[in-house]
Amino acid sequence: YILTMTTSILPEKYIRYEPPKQGLERKRSCTGDPKQLLHPTDSQGNLCGSGNFLDRPYSYFFDWTQCIKILNLGANILKGRPFVCPTTQVCVQQCPNITTYYKFGNYYNNRICTYDVNATDHDNQQLVETGKCASYIIASKPLFGRCVPSEIESLTNTIIQAPDANGINQTVFDSKGQPLNSTKLEQGVNYLIDLLNLKQVGAFLVEDLTIAWKYILAALAFAAIISFVWIVLMRWLAKPIVWLGILLFIFILGVLTGLAFYEFNQLRIKNDNQIYTGFKFVLDANYYRNLPITWLVIGCILAILLIISILVFLALMKRLRIALAILKEASKAVGYNIFSLFWPLIPFLLQIGIFAYWSVVAICLATAGKPIYRIAYNETIANTTNVQLGDICDPNKWNNSNTSNSACVFWEYGYDPQVDLDSILNGTGYHFKSFIIFVNQHQWIPQIFSAFMLFWLTAFVIGFSQLVLAGIYARYYWERERFGVPCSSLGASLFRALVFHLGTIAFGSLIIAIVKVIRGILEYFEEKVKDKTGNIARCLFCCCQCCLFCLEKFLKFLNRNAYIITAIYGTRFFTSARRAFHLIVSNPLRLLVIDKVCDFLIFLGKLSITAGMGILAFFFFTHRIAQAEKFVPELHYYIVPLLLIVIGTYIITTCFFSVYAMAVDTLFICAIQDIQLHDSNADHQLMMPKGLKKVFQVKDK
Repeated sequence: YILTMTTSILPEKYIRYEPPKQGLERKRSCTGDPKQLLHPTDSQGNLCGSGNFLDRPYSYFFDWTQCIKILNLGANILKGRPFVCPTTQVCVQQCPNITTYYKFGNYYNNRICTYDVNATDHDNQQLVETGKCASYIIASKPLFGRCVPSEIESLTNTIIQAPDANGINQTVFDSKGQPLNSTKLEQGVNYLIDLLNLKQVGAFLVEDLTIAWKYILAALAFAAIISFVWIVLMRWLAKPIVWLGILLFIFILGVLTGLAFYEFNQLRIKNDNQIYTGFKFVLDANYYRNLPITWLVIGCILAILLIISILVFLALMKRLRIALAILKEASKAVGYNIFSLFWPLIPFLLQIGIFAYWSVVAICLATAGKPIYRIAYNETIANTTNVQLGDICDPNKWNNSNTSNSACVFWEYGYDPQVDLDSILNGTGYHFKSFIIFVNQHQWIPQIFSAFMLFWLTAFVIGFSQLVLAGIYARYYWERERFGVPCSSLGASLFRALVFHLGTIAFGSLIIAIVKVIRGILEYFEEKVKDKTGNIARCLFCCCQCCLFCLEKFLKFLNRNAYIITAIYGTRFFTSARRAFHLIVSNPLRLLVIDKVCDFLIFLGKLSITAGMGILAFFFFTHRIAQAEKFVPELHYYIVPLLLIVIGTYIITTCFFSVYAMAVDTLFICAIQDIQLHDSNADHQLMMPKGLKKVFQVKDK
């Protein structure tokens, strides 16, 4: 990857400049090739179905039985490669549809050979012995660009036979002259069996989505309308709607609990009162749906959640009064600034753009490099040569006569340490050469930097959105009498954030990104050494992860309040963070408890809408709404559109209610600042609305 960028980072005196016209006309592109992830490769690293092999989209393996020997290699030799087979692989136009052997009369018309074999070469035995042609051809079908034996789903421990030119079944032999055993063939393609099953399930899922996408979009549009109406109505009916949300949440949880136990009872009766009828892991979701134990477990979990929810409401009843007052005032602020409800659409689109760009960069980094070839043994015999399994080799210089039990096969795309950097750098730049070697040998460095930028940019967009909304509601609190046109407040807040506070947002998001990267690195090391460490080390890793998780959550909470302080006073990040931290420390119970109660009530609103849409979709797709029976599509897995509707509804409600949550936090911080100014300055006039004055029990001096 770095080698392709050498001229862009060499010292200026080492760069050989080209004429400006040629430089301007030269075609520029990314170093990586995402096609490597989409197309299979042959033994020489050529991409099947791309470039010169555009008309050869499939990869054919000469002898699948040779793939058995490589499957038990250590991870240090495989170097992350999931599957490498030391047999010749070539790109073909189509997978063969018959099984034959090179001694059969019908072999010539169906043989598969390397690219340098001409149609005039009729000596099949010599071509097979020199490795130019496959000794046998197996009837195959394409799977992810690879030609896989068609009998893979019905292989038994038998010798494979095929009709010769006279139509008589004869035994087929592998490249070593041994009878081709179907069990060995199955072992050779064992790694593809799970992919084959997944492909079938994936085909069903795609088919379901092509049928149900209209219903999914209609449900999501309906969810957006409900969310918008819910927030608009809260301007006048804040308390009733909040109480409605609480009661609706408990009611829906109770309905789900009852429904789960009802399904359990019906299945139990159907299975002669047997609760447990056996269990196995399968990919068919309908299997689990028809088990009584599944609904019993779901019912018990929902019942526990229902009891916990009721107890939490009873314990927080006293705090609900303050929370409801703040929610009522926040409803007025959101209702007055109705344009702010559409603001989350812009950050959401920015997040999608950032993720899409990061995905392209990550793919280019993952596919950057040149074809790498490594040594693989064809047989499990002692190595009598001086070559090591997994060493890098050059297929053009490989001498099979010296290492008859090994082969030089394509391994991956990456960095070749055998490249002569001195010839590229013209004998200059020793330290720069060391840097190139280091980065190429540790290509995780650009990947970590890419992940860091993803974390930083996403945190930046979130912080930017929070600061803009905080500016709207801070202005509403302190300047209600001269607030002006509602839409002008959004424009003014956006202008101030863009012109004056981008540095504040960048620094706050940088801290979050650093913590996320540290967490990611720690998780990576934990995954790498989990099989080599004891309980103490695993406990330490767990404690570190927990501490970093709590630190990240606190920093996000601190940043959110710091952005609100910035929106109020226009101060820099450190000043705002210090003030926000002082607020948290001086008002821990009031800030944390009340803030979390409000967040919980907002969460109940989101959950009520999401659960309601989920229940409605469940009854619709399971043919339980008689009036809509004729509109219900026939699906393989109704759980797929159901999950998409539930997840999509929750994302939509989160976008709408995030505005509401920011209004609550901003007004709450403003109220605390107002009280502190009132206590420290007798001339300060409270800007707090009457409803909040009554709740906070403050009076004008």
